[in-house]
Amino acid sequence: RTHGVALKKMSAASIAEQLVERRFDMTFVPVLEAYVEEQIKAGTSDLDANLALLRFYQYSPSIAKVDVARKILTKALMALPQSDFMLCMYIVPPSVQADPSIVQLKSLADKLESCFFDKFWAEMASTKVDVPGFEDAVRGFIAGVISATFTLVTPEELGSYLKASGGDLDKLVAKYGWEKTAEGVKVPRNDKIQAAVGVKQEAVSFEHVAPIVVASGMQ
Repeated sequence: RTHGVALKKMSAASIAEQLVERRFDMTFVPVLEAYVEEQIKAGTSDLDANLALLRFYQYSPSIAKVDVARKILTKALMALPQSDFMLCMYIVPPSVQADPSIVQLKSLADKLESCFFDKFWAEMASTKVDVPGFEDAVRGFIAGVISATFTLVTPEELGSYLKASGGDLDKLVAKYGWEKTAEGVKVPRNDKIQAAVGVKQEAVSFEHVAPIVVASGMQ
């Protein structure tokens, strides 16, 4: 079958090559949709291919599949602090954006980008995410914000930001190169991000600095 043959050739390189020739070819849509599933299975993400599929949906909303769009947006959200989610949402058809699952995903994105991490985790409790590794990716993003914001943080605060406690929190502390001490968890200074933020940590609160850090990562 021609469709089956196409699916066997879904490497990132072959998809990129086909995008040049088939960017406006509607018969390419099923291949791109299947490629989304391949990305999920492989734990990879191809923003160009996913944007191309969303453009097909944008120009022909009647063919748009909400579940596929949701998976693309979830993958994009996992790329924070990169601007993938914003780029994808911009071309998602209004009819798809209105779907409750997409509305909820947008709400989660807003909370992450605003660094309301406790509210994010609270909402996650009632949210079904069908992309493996989502929470790990989110914790990686949150850890980056913490590294750019704190030099010392209490285990309780850290646990609330990362939604982890006990041994799980200890593993995350070790994973991100932090140090647990009697005073709290020491976070090594990241001079590169500090320079980008352009403020002294001691002079501002987490709620003020964190969104600036996120914004700097999206530029």
